[in-house]
Amino acid sequence: MQQQAQQKIAEIDSKIADLTVIRAFLAEAVAAGCDDLTLCATSPSCPLPFADLAEEDRHGGPCC
Repeated sequence: MQQQAQQKIAEIDSKIADLTVIRAFLAEAVAAGCDDLTLCATSPSCPLPFADLAEEDRHGGPCC
């Protein structure tokens, strides 16, 4: 049980770290006044790291 509990704790810690990063990017988007994710992602001032993904999607590039 100890090993399983430690593994679960590690999984939870990893998810918390991921969610913390996502929250920070979303807070930056709100602060920057982003109203439309698609338009914001194509703007050079967009705080979100998705500009490359938006560009690939628009040009039929690799998807998720």
